[in-house]
Amino acid sequence: MQVTDVEAIPMESPVESVQMKLGETEQTVGVAPVVVKVHTDSGITGLGETLTYDPAGRDAVVVAEGVRSLTRHLVGENPLDVSQRWSELYQHAKRSGVFKPLSAIDEALWDIAAKDAGKPLYELLGGAAGDVAAYATFPHRKPTEELVEDGAWLADAGFDSMKITVGAGVEHDRERITTIAEALPEGFRLSMDANTSYSFPEALRLGRTADELEMEWFEEPISHTDIEGQAELNGKLDTPIAAYQSHYPHYPAVDHLRANALDVYQPSLYVCGGVTAATRVATLVEAFDERFVPHAFGPLVNYAASLHVAVASPACDLIEFAVYDDDADDPGQYVASPYVANQDEFGLEDGVMAPPDRPGIGVELDEDVVDDLRIE
Repeated sequence: MQVTDVEAIPMESPVESVQMKLGETEQTVGVAPVVVKVHTDSGITGLGETLTYDPAGRDAVVVAEGVRSLTRHLVGENPLDVSQRWSELYQHAKRSGVFKPLSAIDEALWDIAAKDAGKPLYELLGGAAGDVAAYATFPHRKPTEELVEDGAWLADAGFDSMKITVGAGVEHDRERITTIAEALPEGFRLSMDANTSYSFPEALRLGRTADELEMEWFEEPISHTDIEGQAELNGKLDTPIAAYQSHYPHYPAVDHLRANALDVYQPSLYVCGGVTAATRVATLVEAFDERFVPHAFGPLVNYAASLHVAVASPACDLIEFAVYDDDADDPGQYVASPYVANQDEFGLEDGVMAPPDRPGIGVELDEDVVDDLRIE
């Protein structure tokens, strides 16, 4: 089997852009996907996906050009030799910084391999290791009173936890997390994400309140590059420290694990290097008896690949799910992916998130909607 062509499709954000406050910085955020199709001479086409947060889709166009820059290194090669293809493409990606294109292409190669084998992807990765639940996150900073109401809404839909944003000041956040934690349904868990907005002393102060509330984890409390600071926080607090969504590929995980910097590792498949890199992170994390919880903030093609990796890892029991529509009857809808025709095959059932048993990653595109969203 040989690769005959690689197609990159940048798309407009299917969800309305929102204002997100990270510390003192306001950002306008959308979800602009880039779907990648890897075509072969056997008739099998593999799907992969990355994304950008530019609501206008300009960054998606740039990423699509990055995919095309890697295409010349892939056409004519055997897509089933996924590890070899990843290593070859990584040599180019690390010099040019095109990790999102590498990630999407890698997902598509795994999709081809699983379709060729006639099996769902997680079976090629070793089979299902256990049930995976989902926790909810929101793409924007929500008022405290709304999050109090959201807890019951999410629990009724089958979610067992949610993550909220912090970073607006220690005292403000102390009041915020305390109010929310005390109002949540019994057994419903809470974690928080500072998006690297705190200094070490500030993070330590807020972390002590998190300890009192027995929170699930404290995500990116300080700079993601400060391994020593994360390790010190991890040693001083009972609340687990979580991060790794900003790292790529799997190599930095070694330094974090040696330093005991994190208890929860959250690689983003759309930027870390796809299925290959995320699976290697999961293997390293398992060896150190830490927790693997993929950062899965994006639309459904990438989410499906992330879910297969999660299901196949013994270190994983939880995956992220972004709730983009506060007014939906069901918060588990994939409103960021109207171009996926078989959305109903993905979803929470009895609190468990499982991929379909279709060959590959299990996603079928609605090509008409893809064309409507495509940026020429």
